[in-house]
Amino acid sequence: MDGEKKTKEEIIKENSNYLHGNVKDELLKKTSSFNSDNAKILKFHGIYQQDNRDSRQERAEKKLEKEFSFMIRTKLPGGQLTPEQYLGLDEISNKYTNKTLRITTRQTIQFHGVIKGNLHKTLNEINKNLVNTYGACGDVVRNVMSCPVCDIDSNHPINLGTIAKEISDYFLPRTRAYYEIWVNEEKIELDNNDVVEPLYGKFYLPRKFKIGIALPDDNCIDVFTQDVGLVSVLSDDGKGILGYNILVGGGLGHTHNKPETYPRLASELGFIEPEYLIKTIEGIVLIQRDYGSRTDRRHARMKYLIDDKGLEWFKDELAIRTKIKLKPLKSGVKYTFHDHIDWHKQKDGNWYVGIFIENGRIFDSGNILIKTGLKEIIETYKTNVRATPNQNIILTNIKEADKNQIDKLLDKYGFYRVSKNLSSLRRFSMACPALPTCGLALAEAERTLPSIINELERLGYGDDALSIRMSGCPNSCSRPPMAELGIIGMSADRYNIYVGGNLEGTRLNKLYMEGVTGKNLALEISRLFNTYRGNYKGDEKFGDFCNRVGIENIKSLISKP
Repeated sequence: MDGEKKTKEEIIKENSNYLHGNVKDELLKKTSSFNSDNAKILKFHGIYQQDNRDSRQERAEKKLEKEFSFMIRTKLPGGQLTPEQYLGLDEISNKYTNKTLRITTRQTIQFHGVIKGNLHKTLNEINKNLVNTYGACGDVVRNVMSCPVCDIDSNHPINLGTIAKEISDYFLPRTRAYYEIWVNEEKIELDNNDVVEPLYGKFYLPRKFKIGIALPDDNCIDVFTQDVGLVSVLSDDGKGILGYNILVGGGLGHTHNKPETYPRLASELGFIEPEYLIKTIEGIVLIQRDYGSRTDRRHARMKYLIDDKGLEWFKDELAIRTKIKLKPLKSGVKYTFHDHIDWHKQKDGNWYVGIFIENGRIFDSGNILIKTGLKEIIETYKTNVRATPNQNIILTNIKEADKNQIDKLLDKYGFYRVSKNLSSLRRFSMACPALPTCGLALAEAERTLPSIINELERLGYGDDALSIRMSGCPNSCSRPPMAELGIIGMSADRYNIYVGGNLEGTRLNKLYMEGVTGKNLALEISRLFNTYRGNYKGDEKFGDFCNRVGIENIKSLISKP
């Protein structure tokens, strides 16, 4: 980086005193927000400063400051919570937030609507529940994903959750700033020679870094979207792990009208035995640390480094750093998708139930009492909780004798049920929060997708089992570039439609139509579905049909009278 102009973010990290900044001092000020430098440092602590964009214009006209609040994201490797932890987070949400919890697409829990005066109390109580938020955001290794039921499902022989936690713990920042600020740990005075961050250094990583571990027959985590994707390879008897096929350079974010930015599927790198896993991942992280762009944040993800330098260069550099030679990829991996919804028997004879949570939002509204219902079930039956990569929730360790009563409670509180009112179209849908809180959102997502699904159901498409994913901007937190039908906001009430991905998570979709207004989305989607119904072959899925036929041919078929 010598002689090159660093981004503002790089300068802030360098001058942050290892993520301390002036956060502690600003917490004491009776203001509703932090200055821009500290707001960036807060991300490393799992906190985003946001404002209510619904009220932004009105407040500006009245010469009032923005209506600030904070989003807090937990870090939950593999998405696992004990009943006590979940109930503790539920209680915190009632005291300090907008009284909702939200499951993210990286298996974490988010709080929204926390005001600055409650930040310390909220973070402190989260940690008292043995959950933390450290590294859930920021330019570090983010939450490590894994199949949420691989340790209990009778079809899955291995526990990837423990491996996810091991990886997560290893790549946690070492500075004590988080604990000094939020957990009241006494500050340690450092000598100039102390090595505070042996892995990250004072600059940390150029951008966020995502790791996920997939089963060979269940790609529920979208392994090809990760900076490092690990596909477990099982022994011949299926009871152990021979090692991992390593994928590198996935990422879905891009910027509209900037072709130098783009979604990218991870590339297959090679195979590694379990004993070399951590060292190999560390080598990959260090390559990104040392070579990832620090002069252009739009070009700072590892996917661009790999495309700029080449996969062979990357592989050679990894071998030099680790002294480990990757072996050829193991064959026989079959990428399929399971959302783990409904009842399933565990290895130990107990049961787990996957519960659909629309767009991950746990809240009460009218007769739909998702938050109250989950609390009663978890409190009464002491179920463990798993957050899924598809924004749903799984309750585990349920006794056979309790199944019927839990079913009654799910019906009583208005949950969507597979056998009753959960259509296939809604089941495989996802949206990001977008407006009114996300500062990056260009258009609606979470508040709009349910009405689009409602309209498509009314038109008779509810039984179509295909993935629809919607995001308010091209950062694509809900992973729309992988969907059979992706919707991405491009400006206020304008969206681009993409088609041709697949539920298995092995193919990107392509741009079909630009600038569609929100009110016309259901209409344009229904035209696509009608064309598919009239022209697919055999048991061909919607995404496969669109990929085979091609965008121009689809448009031609739709335009025919």
